[in-house]
Amino acid sequence: MNSASSAPLTLHIHGPIISSSDVAAHIDLFRAFGLTEAGRLERSVEETSMIWGTTGQASLEVSLQTPDTPFGVRLVQFTPGSDTQIRHPDRGSDSEALKVIDFYAPDLDAALKDIEAAGFRFKDEIADYDTPEGRFREAHLWGPDGVVCALISGDAERFETLATVRDRRVSEPQSISGPVQDQGPILNFLHDVFGLDVIHRYGLDDESFDALVGSANAMKLRAWNVGTATEKPYFGIINYGLPEGSQVSAFEASRPPARGLLGATLLVRDAAQIAARAGAKMHQTDIPGLGACRIVTVQGPNGAWFQAAQAGS
Repeated sequence: MNSASSAPLTLHIHGPIISSSDVAAHIDLFRAFGLTEAGRLERSVEETSMIWGTTGQASLEVSLQTPDTPFGVRLVQFTPGSDTQIRHPDRGSDSEALKVIDFYAPDLDAALKDIEAAGFRFKDEIADYDTPEGRFREAHLWGPDGVVCALISGDAERFETLATVRDRRVSEPQSISGPVQDQGPILNFLHDVFGLDVIHRYGLDDESFDALVGSANAMKLRAWNVGTATEKPYFGIINYGLPEGSQVSAFEASRPPARGLLGATLLVRDAAQIAARAGAKMHQTDIPGLGACRIVTVQGPNGAWFQAAQAGS
């Protein structure tokens, strides 16, 4: 048994946080991916500012959950909203901001059909690529506010260690990923602040994936998955291997109340310890679906806003 000093800082990654201009639209999107509403609350200007560092915005927060799992998505609609959208389909290779929420689909074609029947359209390009661990197919959907959802399929035996839910049309939000131009700072940040380490790494060099991303340059992708276990949600740290100067950093745009895939929630053992490691403040608040929590919110060097929550506090 681990001692208190050696117990993991992060219990698990709950899932992505989205700054939404229309929570109803995002609820419809994620309902098509199998999530259900777990709770909602309204925050005052003062409380919203305390949590997110915004000025003059109140907020509505809605939590969604993949049924029978502790994983889900949190939506935050700031009022007044923002004209800034973090990501745009014509700039798929922008770096230093989160980009994609991955879902595993045992039957990619059936999942595509069901989700498109709910009114959402995937890109025509479907990546089909080989890796040392097998062949994969991947499809991307650009949803409201530039939120990208990916369906990934492959050898079912391989996904026994890459997703928790494997017997439904799609899994839980399996990973939250985004490209960076230098992976070192964010890998160090996730280790130093949250005690998270690389649990898997891989590389990819495939023209079909270049087309899916929308890159005009050939990519030599390298990736580091960081989390608590390969079968639970993790962070994908992606370096596209593009020529220097060919990527635009979205770091400054990735700031609330800007719209899009803003960050992620982590359930932690001791929020005070996270606050000390991050040099950030800790606050007490309720999170819909999680209840009373101590939280710490900090932006990482990859542009993402990480919110550590100690539930039951």
